[in-house]
Amino acid sequence: MLLLCVPLPYIANTRRMDDCRLGRQPWLIYGLMRTANGISPRVAAGNAWFTLIGFMGMYTVLAILWLLLIYREIELGPDPGNRPTGEDANVLAAE
Repeated sequence: MLLLCVPLPYIANTRRMDDCRLGRQPWLIYGLMRTANGISPRVAAGNAWFTLIGFMGMYTVLAILWLLLIYREIELGPDPGNRPTGEDANVLAAE
């Protein structure tokens, strides 16, 4: 059951982004407000760039950290204490 829940956060995040983006559009589409009036006058282009670069930097750092952790796990290999012993080792050796 938990395995089936793995994609749910991604779906929820995408759904939320779509709701935020599409929620403003009907006012612009149906002629109730012009597109030029749909912008926020208090948000400058520099603020948008700063936020975009900040998020890109944060996700880059997280991706590098993830890759380093995965590389470390591959280098360490499996735990030698988890090797089958006794009857289980005999069954696996026979295969």
